[in-house]
Amino acid sequence: MTLQPEAGPEPAPAEPAPAEPGSAAWWQARYAERDRRRPRQGGLTLDRITAGALELADREGLEALTMRRLGDHLQVRHTSLYRHVASREELLIETVDHMLGEIRLPSLDGDWRAGLEGGAREFRRVLAAHPAVVPLLTAGQLLGPNALRAREHALGQLLAHGWAPRSAVHVYLTVTHFVIGAAVLDSGGAARTADQRAAMAGLFASLSPRTHPVVHRHAELLNSLDAEAEFTFGLRALLYGVGHLHDEEAHA
Repeated sequence: MTLQPEAGPEPAPAEPAPAEPGSAAWWQARYAERDRRRPRQGGLTLDRITAGALELADREGLEALTMRRLGDHLQVRHTSLYRHVASREELLIETVDHMLGEIRLPSLDGDWRAGLEGGAREFRRVLAAHPAVVPLLTAGQLLGPNALRAREHALGQLLAHGWAPRSAVHVYLTVTHFVIGAAVLDSGGAARTADQRAAMAGLFASLSPRTHPVVHRHAELLNSLDAEAEFTFGLRALLYGVGHLHDEEAHA
């Protein structure tokens, strides 16, 4: 008779992979952690850390924002920061949300168009104040507490003015992405100076009217608008278009 070897113990289940910083699962865990944690009296807080990080990024650029440099800026040991953020990546994500906390939400009274326009302009104002941080907006979804506060406010306003839920979400995301896109272009140097616009007009004017007749003819006009004028026109066109969609839904 052949003896069968005894079966060993079942292997322990593998630990789940940690959630990617900035993901919905990561934010959900962060919210649960904040509910459990009691702040220390007079101690270092996440708000103080992210406020300092934003100051440092504004003054010295994103590349300078390291855990060690931030510790020096806050006059604390950089190791104490890790009680609140596990890595520089988490620090950057939390810093973006801290920035969004500067948004002054418009009144819910009045026309929904005025509310959306006011909210979009206020969002742009905050982003223009912190150009070094703007590129981080494209790294993932904005799901922090301040981002959700703005989302709740805007969607609530649209729903209160008769928008269908699905359309309200589309409108909110479309306007938000428009503002972010404009801010990313501005922070990357697309907001041209007068000298840069003049040089661009000279380039267009030098093109052959045979190969580029339209660009050649309108060389000056193509570079006469600044970033503010472009943003204003785009936002007005966007709100005009979604307004027509709202009217169509109301009469459907």
